[in-house]
Amino acid sequence: MGNQGRAGRSMRPRVARTVLGTLVLGSVALFWGCSQAMSPEQQAQAESWGQWRAEQEAQVKDPQRSFLNIRDAVYLRPQQQVGLDPSTPAAQIRWHKQASMPLTLHHNGQDASVEWGDQQRTLSAGETLALNDNLFVTVGTLYDQGLRAFVRDRHHPKVAEFEGFEFFDYNPDARVMAQFVAQTPEPVMFQTIQGLKNRFYRVGKVAFDWQGQAVTLSAYHSSGKAPYRSLLLFFKDASNGDTTYGGGRELVLELPDGVAQSFAIDFNYTINFYCARSTFWNCPVLKDPALTVAVEAGEQLPADY
Repeated sequence: MGNQGRAGRSMRPRVARTVLGTLVLGSVALFWGCSQAMSPEQQAQAESWGQWRAEQEAQVKDPQRSFLNIRDAVYLRPQQQVGLDPSTPAAQIRWHKQASMPLTLHHNGQDASVEWGDQQRTLSAGETLALNDNLFVTVGTLYDQGLRAFVRDRHHPKVAEFEGFEFFDYNPDARVMAQFVAQTPEPVMFQTIQGLKNRFYRVGKVAFDWQGQAVTLSAYHSSGKAPYRSLLLFFKDASNGDTTYGGGRELVLELPDGVAQSFAIDFNYTINFYCARSTFWNCPVLKDPALTVAVEAGEQLPADY
């Protein structure tokens, strides 16, 4: 989501299960073996979760795709321009507002126009501009014609030092049945931690029971255009700042057949916004009141937070 911490980001290609995924499944089996037996269906769900978690961690360890490989970021409005010196050591490289830098990047209203020596080119979302063997530039589109530009480092120490996400043990009871109550799509403006704005559409509510308590969450969509093949749940709860990230978390619901009146929500897949580990991202500041229950499922606080 040019906007969204890891939402949309969770929709990643499948890869073979890694050794870490096998270890995750082993810990799940051990945990539940000490307390209660899982049904075959629950075992299959736990295995899918273990594979998904391994995929998330494999992507973060990928020096090209990792959300941790950013050395500097800038957020531009149309016609704004920044520059940088590609010869600067990776740890010191920064975007500058001076127009006299060896490389300039101009937001032309849709993409980025780059001038670097004799080279002139357009840089669009999904493309890369190599500065040297390690450093490269990417851009992404944001709400209301905004543009972000990242300087990325394939040898960033945060990528090399990443040992995996901290998750609660898989809990079959964190998979709940929910009722969806649709509404006319309502645009909701979110402030972001970068001081910008982002827009999502509230398209309804999901209601479910969490450990015996009735809970309701707003359901958001990126465009508000039906049919909804996915929904976004952004929420804070009583665990924030203790065992989970204080800025709240998100859950991307993949609904390939569209939204039914009743469907399962698996909170084991709840994740932090990227901002829990990197200040360069444009994460939303949540507006809905925090839940009074503690949703101790999914991703926890980073160990070094």
